[in-house]
Amino acid sequence: MTAARRTRSAGTTNRVPRQLPGSACEGCQKRKVRSPSKGPKKGELNNLRSQVGVCLNRVVALERRLSLDPTEEALTLATQFSDAPPVPEMPSASSTSEGDFSQFRSPCQRRPSWENDIHVSMSPMTPTDQLYFDRVHPNVPIFNQSRYFARSRQMPMIEGPNYLLCLQYAMWTLAMSFSSQFESSRVLFYNETRHMLETLDLHEDDMSTVRVEQVQAWLLLAFYEFARCNYRRAWVTAGRAFRLVQLARLHEVDISENAAECEDPVSREEKRRTFWVAYYLDRLLCIRNRSPLTLIEEVICTRLPSSDIAFQGGSPIQGRFLDEVIASGDHSLLSPLAESAVLLTICGRAVSQCPAPNLQRTYGNASLEFWMRHEWINNTLSSSLNSLMVNHPVISAAEPMLFFSVMTAHAIKIYMCQIVESTSHEDSCQPNVADCQSQAMHAAREIARLVKAHEHIPYFKAHIFLPLPICLAASRLMAHPNRVVENMQALTPPGSYQGMEVKDGINAGFQCCMNALRSIQSFNNLAREHLLVLESQESFSLGTFRGGFSM
Repeated sequence: MTAARRTRSAGTTNRVPRQLPGSACEGCQKRKVRSPSKGPKKGELNNLRSQVGVCLNRVVALERRLSLDPTEEALTLATQFSDAPPVPEMPSASSTSEGDFSQFRSPCQRRPSWENDIHVSMSPMTPTDQLYFDRVHPNVPIFNQSRYFARSRQMPMIEGPNYLLCLQYAMWTLAMSFSSQFESSRVLFYNETRHMLETLDLHEDDMSTVRVEQVQAWLLLAFYEFARCNYRRAWVTAGRAFRLVQLARLHEVDISENAAECEDPVSREEKRRTFWVAYYLDRLLCIRNRSPLTLIEEVICTRLPSSDIAFQGGSPIQGRFLDEVIASGDHSLLSPLAESAVLLTICGRAVSQCPAPNLQRTYGNASLEFWMRHEWINNTLSSSLNSLMVNHPVISAAEPMLFFSVMTAHAIKIYMCQIVESTSHEDSCQPNVADCQSQAMHAAREIARLVKAHEHIPYFKAHIFLPLPICLAASRLMAHPNRVVENMQALTPPGSYQGMEVKDGINAGFQCCMNALRSIQSFNNLAREHLLVLESQESFSLGTFRGGFSM
């Protein structure tokens, strides 16, 4: 063994051990004891959540029974609930970005005259009405906010079938679809809302007056189903709402000026807005399905909605009639909801000009009358879009209804091109068809540009039907890039790269639209359905959609 190794071995042998034999002293032991872990034990949080869900179920069931069936049986149920253990305390929602949802009591916490000792308090998971007005109202601008809150505070005094309770639940249900915080509760509220509305329908007869709150609740439920449920169910629910609109005579709100003087102006304006929301929803469904219109333009005797500022201030300004605005072309002082109604009226006229197959066989595919009507609709649409851009030079996705109106105007151009392509097959019509295709391509690229410019805006604030114009643009951009390049090459000198540059721009626009649909699909079933159609077809032709966008 070398001297160096002997030295190291000797050093190792003489080294003092790190710990003396025996147990540590009491002070050291205390310092080494691990502190208990913070927060609930493993599995405890899930148990708390399940208990909250059970209690919330019982609360909702109790409220429904008390509002619809104030009998001795309901009283017994309430007494049983009052003896139940309290709802486990959950973290306050005030610490989240959604706002404080525990500060408002549920307006449906009625205290019937025969039972003053029942105190039902909703779980902190119940959303406030403010969430509705922050995220839903900009897309469905029906209610006066201050008036609604005043009615909600008076709701406990209402006896009999509680239409306001149904409306409250419908508002909560739709608001939940715009917030990930309430993902676990929205289905429960949706089921309760639908059950209450259907129960009220069963208690009615032919002599019952249709309440506007009932119409509004079914409309909001339809919007929720379009976003979160299957399309067929939502379409049927929307049809139910349209029939209630007709039964309530909301298309004749301003048929008598004498009656208008006696009615509260805010309530009357809410009726107008309810009708126009149903009206533009009817037109949107016609674009998607190529289905007949339900709310006919010619019988409308309801003025266009007032400006939002005047309406929320409690002094709505009397609007003009729809035919007056379209005839004059003057869009000044129109609210975003009124702008949408005017633009979708033009779309409805395009739908009505699409000839049925039996008329095509009788009169031919492209009559002179068809092209004259098409030219008038196209000119009216261009004029309306120009007026919209003049009155609102800066279009931002932060104003979802206005942004959606502009997107819809461009989408109608694409839709009209679809009608022309599906009905005009004669050689003499090809120059007109080519012109329509050029305008449709420009509209599609403009939609893609707007989507790209506002991609930083959170899509949960977007209009529920925003996927429709985006899908129309994507389908056009996917179907016709080669045709555009051929046209460009025919107009440019040989060796020019302008055509390929245009094609690259079209492909970029298509990808932008697809990315937008992917971003929206997590909380909007309309986007998911359109995305599945687009992704499933490598070669996309507009001829595929001659029957509309039915899924």
